[in-house]
Amino acid sequence: MIRRTLFAVLAFVLCSATAAAQTPARAKFFTRVADGIVRAAIPIELEGRWHLYHKELGHPKAVGLPTTVTFYGEGIEWGEVRFPEPVRLDQSDVAGAGAFILAHERGLVLYAAGKLASGATTDGLEIKIKGLVCEDVQGCIPYRQTLKSSGAGEDALFANFPADLLAAAGAAAAAAAAAEVDAGPASGGGEPALAVTPQAESPKPDARKGEHADATLYTRVEGDEVRAALEIELDEGWHLYHTADDLGEKPIGVPTVVTLSGEGITWEAPRFPTPERIDQSAITIDGSGAYINAHEGSFVVYARGTLAPGASGAGRAAELTGQVCDPSFCVNYSETAYDRGRGADDVWSGWDAASQPSVVVTEAVSGENSEKEQSLFLFLLLAVGGGLLTLVMPCTYPMIPITISFFTKQADKRGANALGLSLAYGAGIVLIFVLVGVVFGGLIKPFAAHPVTNLVFAIAFVYFALVLFGVVNLEPPRFLMNLAGSASSKGGYLGVFLMGATLVITSFTCTAPFVGSLLSIGAGGSGDSGRVALGMAVFGLTMAVPFVLLSLVPARIKAMPRSGEWMNTFKVTLGFVEIAAALKFLSNSDLVWHWGWLSRELYLLLWVGIFGVAALYLFGMIHVKSAQAEISPVRLVAGLVFALFAAYCYSGASGSTMDKVMTAIIPPYSNRADQAARRHAIVVDDYDLARSQARAQAKLLLVNFTGHT
Repeated sequence: MIRRTLFAVLAFVLCSATAAAQTPARAKFFTRVADGIVRAAIPIELEGRWHLYHKELGHPKAVGLPTTVTFYGEGIEWGEVRFPEPVRLDQSDVAGAGAFILAHERGLVLYAAGKLASGATTDGLEIKIKGLVCEDVQGCIPYRQTLKSSGAGEDALFANFPADLLAAAGAAAAAAAAAEVDAGPASGGGEPALAVTPQAESPKPDARKGEHADATLYTRVEGDEVRAALEIELDEGWHLYHTADDLGEKPIGVPTVVTLSGEGITWEAPRFPTPERIDQSAITIDGSGAYINAHEGSFVVYARGTLAPGASGAGRAAELTGQVCDPSFCVNYSETAYDRGRGADDVWSGWDAASQPSVVVTEAVSGENSEKEQSLFLFLLLAVGGGLLTLVMPCTYPMIPITISFFTKQADKRGANALGLSLAYGAGIVLIFVLVGVVFGGLIKPFAAHPVTNLVFAIAFVYFALVLFGVVNLEPPRFLMNLAGSASSKGGYLGVFLMGATLVITSFTCTAPFVGSLLSIGAGGSGDSGRVALGMAVFGLTMAVPFVLLSLVPARIKAMPRSGEWMNTFKVTLGFVEIAAALKFLSNSDLVWHWGWLSRELYLLLWVGIFGVAALYLFGMIHVKSAQAEISPVRLVAGLVFALFAAYCYSGASGSTMDKVMTAIIPPYSNRADQAARRHAIVVDDYDLARSQARAQAKLLLVNFTGHT
């Protein structure tokens, strides 16, 4: 079954709290006791045209959920629950030709009879009803109701009590009484494999908040060992997330927490079954590899406890909190489940396996590592690309013959091979960039997602664009230039090493946009300082390698293309890209602070203008500083790409659906008049208020756990 949402604008989880404010099915529970037999009558009323499915669905292809009734209470052995005759509803439109489902309309009464053990009472008796109520127009709503007995009820309610149910319960009671007489007084011989520690009080009804999941706690005690089995049942199509210690890779969701209690019991950590992996790559910011671990259907969580000497173990309960989701919505879920006794043997069938030591799944760990390696690979690939682009920038490219000439002369003076000097020169370049990453990467990391930081990035990118356009002359501080110049005039390995540092400082105008972008992306990813430093090392190494290689073969310098108009064109084109990137950071701040400045349409129209002007520049229709009579084929193709992209942005601004990548970049809200009715109210950090507003407006409630950006 496909499990992913179709929202790629932000990393978020959708939540809904409208499932069952007022269920159109309401039941009551009445009991009568006579001659050791308990009779139960359960009338269920259905509103309007709603229907409740039968205990059996009927056709093999029927789509629905059967209704079940479970009895809880000590000392009563219940027989079957008798349903009235159902009606047949056609389901050929959803399940194929000839499909039907059995259901009940308007109202029904369920009956059951149980054998009451000697000395037992009906105190603490309760039932739990689970099913699905549906209506042709409004769809289906999960139905759950937990009830205690409301007394004897009216005579008319029991007038039609099935005689065969009474006979079966009476026969069982008679057989039990005869067996008790034959056995005589208890001899004390033989002990049960697992005895039950008496509860200090009658079981309480479970307390649950949220729908689509239901937990039942069973316990067994042997000596000082207490065993707990928490059976969790989920509606079809819904899943409950795994624990926090193994939630997944870049998961978005609330982990499940189970806390067990009981007088004098020390519990070990609960053991969950092996979860299944649900892909979340479509709803995470950095894309592939994201998944979350979850559970479906019915499963059991086991736990072992130790009973203190003299303790009764009374009041055993399990508190469960988490989140249940289907492919479109999530609901916060919590429940306190009280002990319901020993439970059936099949509930304990997985105890032995759960008691074994945890097994590390090598394949899963290997998969997670490969995904992390893939993310790091992409980041380092970006660093290589930035280094290559920097090499052909106007303030870097002309430095190649100058610097190589410098340390080649140093080698001639010393009469030594140039290899050592070349390596020292390259090491100087790499070391300076690593130092920048370590110093500034750590400062950026804590604030990478803050709106103020995004605003600073936006301003910085605009400034870098002006530098690339030639409007602003960006120079490093004069004292650094003087220091680097005097240092590089020294001879030997130290001088060549410092000459590499000089290249970094003097090329600051061109490297600053790339270094700033690399630092922001690295800090906004995993936030690992080591990762940022490694990225800067790769960036510096990419710049250093060509210098080192060319220094070894000086003749190659003559074959290099001369700097000129092509280099200035490349620099100006990157300036347009910087302006477009600045809008993305400004949009992040706009979303957090609710300025409402950059709607989806305005954002895309601004990109249309930016890339449209860039295309005109590449076509030679706009000139910056110097004129050029002819344009090269490469420049023509680049201009065409920019023009087509501008047209694509215009189609998105006009209302067309965009691809996942662009949808993740552009703002999520719209200012178009025809979408004004669809605009959503945003409530920050107040779930109860948001829920009440959604109910008042009859709208779904969407909860975003990842923030605004």
